[in-house]
Amino acid sequence: MNRAGLLCVATISLCASAVLPAAAGERAPIRPLFRVHEALVQSAHALPLSRGKRTIYPEQIRGVIQQFVKRELAGRAVDCQIALGEPQHPIVVPAGSVDLQVSGARSEDPLGRRVFQIHLSVNGRFLKTIDATADVAAVIEVVVPVRPIKADEEIAPEDVTTERIVLYDLKQPFVTNPADVVGKAAIRPLPPQNAIRPASVRRPFAVRKGDRVTIEARQGGLSIQTVGVTKSHGELGQTITVSNVDSGKDLRATVVGPGVVRVSF
Repeated sequence: MNRAGLLCVATISLCASAVLPAAAGERAPIRPLFRVHEALVQSAHALPLSRGKRTIYPEQIRGVIQQFVKRELAGRAVDCQIALGEPQHPIVVPAGSVDLQVSGARSEDPLGRRVFQIHLSVNGRFLKTIDATADVAAVIEVVVPVRPIKADEEIAPEDVTTERIVLYDLKQPFVTNPADVVGKAAIRPLPPQNAIRPASVRRPFAVRKGDRVTIEARQGGLSIQTVGVTKSHGELGQTITVSNVDSGKDLRATVVGPGVVRVSF
């Protein structure tokens, strides 16, 4: 037997049905959630085995669980990390074509400590099912500043990039697309290399408190303009209070452009 290293050649298939256990030595009525067919070559560090045996190592079990979880997280994460708890010792099986089938309870939050069932078959005959425990984390790409961004500062395309981070909770909201922050303004200071949350940015102000603005009033073909002073910041489409300079009256007006608000009458 070649002891130069561990060779793992895998083909993967994914089905929707659950895996059912079977008695040792009997062929199980299985349609796997995840299957890996492996050609195993014993490593130089393997425990001594009697002739005609094969060894399944914890790292191989961790690897097939990782592939199973990556399929679960497709569209929500770019990768995952698996820290295997059990088993920690090699598993000896009869010689032949080894078939590992992985199943696990699905949930809305597939991260954290989980238990997976590893179904072992050799030469197409079901051998046994073992429980494997693992800590699962997701790897996602998030948007981060490349420099310190001040509060109220507008974010330019060159101000941000993406980086991969590890999460144990997919419910944490982070911006994953730079287009969602470019052109917006920071609500609070954004330090570099820190993931940006959606609540940390907003549309930039078109007018600021104390600005002199044009107040428009339109009805049909009639248009009247006067000058006012804003009493608060305002984004495009936002309704703010402005003071008419001529009359001194406060009006509620909609921000329609930089330095322009509109009232209805």
